[in-house]
Amino acid sequence: EWLKVKDDTSKNWMDLDNKMTETIAAVRAIGVQWFLIPDDDANKAKCEEMEKVLFSIMNTMVYLINKICFAPNSTECQSFDAEYARTRFMKKFEPKTKAIEDLLEGPFIMGDTLPVYADYLLYACLYDINVFCPGAYDKSTKLSDFMDKFLHYPSPIRRWFRTNEAKEGEYIRPPVPHIMELLPEEMGQGDIH
Repeated sequence: EWLKVKDDTSKNWMDLDNKMTETIAAVRAIGVQWFLIPDDDANKAKCEEMEKVLFSIMNTMVYLINKICFAPNSTECQSFDAEYARTRFMKKFEPKTKAIEDLLEGPFIMGDTLPVYADYLLYACLYDINVFCPGAYDKSTKLSDFMDKFLHYPSPIRRWFRTNEAKEGEYIRPPVPHIMELLPEEMGQGDIH
């Protein structure tokens, strides 16, 4: 019953098209399908810990954008203020970068090997963060190295990330409208490294 399409009154930021969406479950399912799940328990635990950190970070970003800056009854912000949201987000994000760095053995979670499903999740998270807050992770050599290595790693999936097809649809990020489409033009759009 709860999976059936509802009217527009039940829409929220995670469910803009009236479908149930769950990023981590989808990424894990893709990981199982394409053998991107680590075999050993220690690396599985690291991936799960990375999921928790990234989920917390993305919830913080969405909360600040959606609940504070777009909430009509908010006492914290009368209208959307991108700098206000970015400043508040960076105060929460900077301490989390250490937790992410601790989970990266080399450029990837399992070291200098093949990326696993949580590496893809980390890439999608850092990509969105960089669009929202350009340069957010520039102070972190480890995160900058991760993004560079991930983007240039020669695999079919990596090549797909660079295509126009990857920029459309409902793959890793929530469905449209993407938060950056809601920002006014003059708010400035970030670019990935």
